[in-house]
Amino acid sequence: MLDSLLERLRQRLRSVDRQTIASTAAIAGIVAIVGSGVYYAPYLTVNNIKGAATNRNTDALVQEIDFPELRSSIKVNVKAQVIKQINGSSSSSSMTPELIEKMVSSMVDKIITPEGLEQLMLDRIPEAKIDLGHLDRDIAKSDINMGYESLNRFVVHITDKTDRSKDVSLILKRDGITWKLAGIDISKV
Repeated sequence: MLDSLLERLRQRLRSVDRQTIASTAAIAGIVAIVGSGVYYAPYLTVNNIKGAATNRNTDALVQEIDFPELRSSIKVNVKAQVIKQINGSSSSSSMTPELIEKMVSSMVDKIITPEGLEQLMLDRIPEAKIDLGHLDRDIAKSDINMGYESLNRFVVHITDKTDRSKDVSLILKRDGITWKLAGIDISKV
């Protein structure tokens, strides 16, 4: 009985068309390539952001940013930092939450635009100067961990190696099949 079962199995395997096997293998290969491309897409976006910042290529950087989402994220973070500083200072402040909101919104709306980003990268906004000349050195002095938090959210945690209290997170969100920088969390700084 076992012999007849094995013989029938051998006959079936011989009858399988070699083209079917080849096409199945090709489809599996394509699925694997597409799947790995989808998985590694946010890592590529992070690399593109780093390269564009290092080279001061505003046009390339603008392609990697969701400006409305980023503005909203930065407003929340800056407002929290201002309130934290005011509450921590010994002098009484006449700044109301509404005034802080207005001031922060105005500043962020002006700076976090493609044009504002270009001005920042060209060091034309002195009060918001960022030093991109030493970006590789600064990255080397930081611990960087990145990974998926969900299917649509990818986070890059950057922590200064010498001062662990300096912690920044870059938040990327899926935009179709691409990823864009949509937030910055500086709540621990």
